[in-house]
Amino acid sequence: MPNRAADPLRAFYRLVPRIRALEDERRKTWVGLVVAWTALVGPGLLLGFWLLSLGGNWLALLTPPLVGAGLAYWLSGSLVYPFKYEFKRKVIKPLMKELLEDVEYAPLGSVGPLDLEASLLFDKPLSGVEGEDLVLGRLNGVEVKFSEVVGYRSREQQSELASKEVAFRGLFFVADFNKPARGQVIVRPDSWDVGRQALGGLLKPAPDAGGLEPVRMEDPRFERYFAVYASDPETAHYVLTPVLMEELAAFREKVGAPVAFSVVYGKLYMSVATRRNMLEPPLFGPLASPSVFRGYLEYVDLFLSLVERLGLDRRLWGDATWP
Repeated sequence: MPNRAADPLRAFYRLVPRIRALEDERRKTWVGLVVAWTALVGPGLLLGFWLLSLGGNWLALLTPPLVGAGLAYWLSGSLVYPFKYEFKRKVIKPLMKELLEDVEYAPLGSVGPLDLEASLLFDKPLSGVEGEDLVLGRLNGVEVKFSEVVGYRSREQQSELASKEVAFRGLFFVADFNKPARGQVIVRPDSWDVGRQALGGLLKPAPDAGGLEPVRMEDPRFERYFAVYASDPETAHYVLTPVLMEELAAFREKVGAPVAFSVVYGKLYMSVATRRNMLEPPLFGPLASPSVFRGYLEYVDLFLSLVERLGLDRRLWGDATWP
């Protein structure tokens, strides 16, 4: 990875004093949760045993504590929200300002469904998209945005009532590809790799991505994890330099999750499938450990590295159409 002046891990360390200042808030939240669960589940257990002693069955024993646990779970969100809000306001937003210019951060925002569809990374349309922690900004003059995303697709049931299932969960990135481009490149996880990761199961070119052809790259390590489709081989080789392929393969081995990206109609897209909600502050451990958000920081670092490696702020290929 390139050594930027402000890479995510360095920026995180610079914010450690601010992170440690939230430790008291974290402990108060943790104590509040313990008190709430104890106050609601404990009496429920006592009531259940009392009902059992009066001749009740096991249902009479279990119902009161289960009701108490349900109430405690419902209340937990309200107890945790103030701490999460302060963490994201005092840590995540300043962290993004260390990495990007003109940053806007929306904790409840998300990359939109049109971006996911336009990326051509998904073989089937998503029926719904949710997300959080939307970041918008500029890197060396290039507009970028990313967020956590959960994509759904409808599933028909025998009762003819449609339900939804998670088809993709992870981080999704978008950047302007500021070059006159006639070509398209899609790099998706290889089929065997996708099969091992259910939440990356849709990460392959859409069937309407007509005109794209498979391109063989001369890097066995890269081809172990990725399949390349492009409008022509020349376009694929311009984008996928040997160094870039080496970085992508190393990153895929490090994170153990499907990675895909594409260059389509003046935009660069990247997705990383992961089951984790990556920006949830821990309640039962120290906040200042970089391991808490190491995965998120590594994903952001790869994306910013792609933007820089491709030189999107420069015209590497002159004024002609790219490539």
